[in-house]
Amino acid sequence: MTASMYFQFAKDFFTTHGCTITEKSNKSMHIQLTNDMDEALMNRPFYWHYMKKMNRVGEAMSLTFTDGIMEEDSGIHLHAGTPKLHQMYQLAIDRSYSTRLYEYLPSLSVNQALHPWLVLNIKVTYRGKQTRDEILSIGLNLINGALITKMMDKIWEIDFQSTVSDFSFPMTPIVRIESGYQRIIRYANERLTSLDDQWEVHSLHQLKDEKDLLHRFFTSDDVDEEYYEKELEQLDVRYKPRISIQIANGGLFYLSQQTSQQLFQQ
Repeated sequence: MTASMYFQFAKDFFTTHGCTITEKSNKSMHIQLTNDMDEALMNRPFYWHYMKKMNRVGEAMSLTFTDGIMEEDSGIHLHAGTPKLHQMYQLAIDRSYSTRLYEYLPSLSVNQALHPWLVLNIKVTYRGKQTRDEILSIGLNLINGALITKMMDKIWEIDFQSTVSDFSFPMTPIVRIESGYQRIIRYANERLTSLDDQWEVHSLHQLKDEKDLLHRFFTSDDVDEEYYEKELEQLDVRYKPRISIQIANGGLFYLSQQTSQQLFQQ
């Protein structure tokens, strides 16, 4: 992600949450927070607790982000490691954990059914010699049971809205949501077990090399036994290969039959 993309994300994030961007340029952006965003991002729980207890409105703070070229006191340098940026990422995830959206279908003159799709975006974390994250986006048609991968990429450009368009109606799922959820999780797990295991092999070799090195150090020097055991545990934590999955977010997306069929052709 480039600096301009961080700026665009921040702009979209604060605009979506009702904040006012009072100044912006290619190098800086000044944001007047709402009370809700101040509470969520500015780490002032005692202030807001006091305001609520006294039945007062409170005064939200403002933020200024820069691209880092300006003077240090001119604002927060917005880059990949900016803690405030990661707070925004986490908040965006927490507040958009689930959704229900309908395909926007203007100018319909006859009734049209909308197929329900259960979509899960699953964060897969690989830990070992190297650490990396991957997002699996999987959609399951709750009428016919069809499953599609890279779902978000395929529906990204479709117009959605929170209400049903005129002359369209959402179909009642035949596949229960709970069953669909389990089916997607099962598919994700099966996919992970079929992956190339070379990264695990490399991690185990690295773990063995590190333990051998530690053992030589332990036997050649006067190293405390307790210290040695703790170091062994830390090596396991660092290099022992493992995979974890976490639901990043998900929801129900209602699509016309025509759009549903087009997803399989992409």
